[in-house]
Amino acid sequence: MKKKALISILGILILMLGGTLLLPLGIAILYGSREEIPAFLWAIGSCVAVGSFASIACRGCHRDLGAREGFAVVGLGWAVLSAFGALPFYLALDGFSFLDAYFETISGFTTTGASVITDIEALPKGLLFWRSFTHWLGGMGIVVLTVAILPFLGAGGYQMLRAEVPGPTADKLAPRIAQTATILWIVYFVLTAVETLLLWPAMGLFDASCHAFGTMATGGYSTKNASLAQFDSVYIDSVVTVFMLLAGANFVLHYRALIGKGFSHQKDSEFRFYVCIILIAIVVITGFLLWGEFPDREIHGEKYDGIGSCFRYASFQVASIVTTTGYVTADFDRWPNVCRVLLIALMVFGGCAGSTGGGVKCIRVLTLFKYGLREIKRLVRPHAVIPLKIGGQTIDRQVVARVMGYLSLYLVVFLIAVFLMAAILGANPADGREHNHAEQSLETENSALLTAFGSVLATIGNIGPGLGGVGPLENYRDIPSSGKCLLILLMLLGRLEIYAVVVVLVPLTWRR
Repeated sequence: MKKKALISILGILILMLGGTLLLPLGIAILYGSREEIPAFLWAIGSCVAVGSFASIACRGCHRDLGAREGFAVVGLGWAVLSAFGALPFYLALDGFSFLDAYFETISGFTTTGASVITDIEALPKGLLFWRSFTHWLGGMGIVVLTVAILPFLGAGGYQMLRAEVPGPTADKLAPRIAQTATILWIVYFVLTAVETLLLWPAMGLFDASCHAFGTMATGGYSTKNASLAQFDSVYIDSVVTVFMLLAGANFVLHYRALIGKGFSHQKDSEFRFYVCIILIAIVVITGFLLWGEFPDREIHGEKYDGIGSCFRYASFQVASIVTTTGYVTADFDRWPNVCRVLLIALMVFGGCAGSTGGGVKCIRVLTLFKYGLREIKRLVRPHAVIPLKIGGQTIDRQVVARVMGYLSLYLVVFLIAVFLMAAILGANPADGREHNHAEQSLETENSALLTAFGSVLATIGNIGPGLGGVGPLENYRDIPSSGKCLLILLMLLGRLEIYAVVVVLVPLTWRR
């Protein structure tokens, strides 16, 4: 492990973070929101001091990075940057612990959208903007942005890109890896700008920008306590739904369409699978919302009066969950059980490889499905040579092995995390909420178990809202500190697809 190279690049990343903090500082000054300005100045000063020292002390050591250094930069980079990014929250908000500030920031950078802030609308404008901007920085990837801006990283940039870009493989769109990173960020910026312009007339420039950040990053932080349900607008829901679906698709396909190489989305097997599961889910959920009886109908019956209204809420929530964005316009935790189970499945599926979405990715689910079918065929014809094909192309054995390895590791991590969270909430049986003596026992235990399952699924999938005590109308403020630490680790594991974090934790990585 080239530790000096690692420190040098981490120093550069911290300096870049200090530069990005100038934007929310400018927003605070523009809106006359003075209370958070000292916090931003302290945070910027800390980034400049620490980043300069690290990069200068180890200058010239960042070339020829290997796979270990690439994974270490990404794994440690996100953890370290979140610590510096948490300073504005910690310094500006009274009674806000550093753990809560770190949780809020890493939830933003990993595009999870799990919040510990109970009154979002009470935040000053600068902090609100920074909260949403962390989504946008983390969506396409902080390290990918660094590779795009700093081409002198050379071959080491590919190792960093491969460790951060989600999916089994990392596509190179140009001969130089810095050009690939630049292309991805340009597409990302253009789509964000278009969505902002479309939302501007309906909600104002500030809210439009913040929600566009959350949409294209598939993050889900809103400037309103009730999320997008606050606006209750068919137009806003429609625009955000379309852009959530675009954000959940492979950005390589968008790039090819933007440069005039034709609309190749329909030729991509993963994209077709992605669209199919979305359409099926929308149709099924619309039907159950229209004809079923469920708790949310008793509270908000007017939402589900006609097929158009049911389709609106079903399509928005399906898009929000499958892309792991996490915006809400209805309390889906009070929908029929069939709908909730289907949404849980979509949480696991996630978006496409090369998107900003979380989850295990549709290409891995499709590969698993094809692999299962092939094994059934081999049982019938044991001597036949049956290649694994997706979209008419044979999938390399190494890619299949990586997919199966990832899915196995994902399942193991998920089960262990649910066990640990259940134990943590079991030690705090009220799962952070007051109950009288009669409400405890079985009902409380079931609620804690559902909260444990929902919080783990929502954080490792980078979704945000889960089930039970962390449902769409709740937040993570009352999760015990040990539980928050576990969820922080899960958010990192989910965003960096486990390997980049595990590599950092393995002692072999740090040996010469």
